[in-house]
Amino acid sequence: MLKGLIVCFAMLFAQLAVLHVIDARLYSSPQDARQAAVTTVTAHKDDEEEAQS
Repeated sequence: MLKGLIVCFAMLFAQLAVLHVIDARLYSSPQDARQAAVTTVTAHKDDEEEAQS
């Protein structure tokens, strides 16, 4: 039973190490997907005319 538990923990740590490497490769790219998108709000011509009157 102890041997099985040791194997289980070894597999767990191996999987965590692989996921850490994959995560580091995905998010270290120069085109970072986590950057916030820049959005600009533009008013339509109809909205500007209503605001002026």
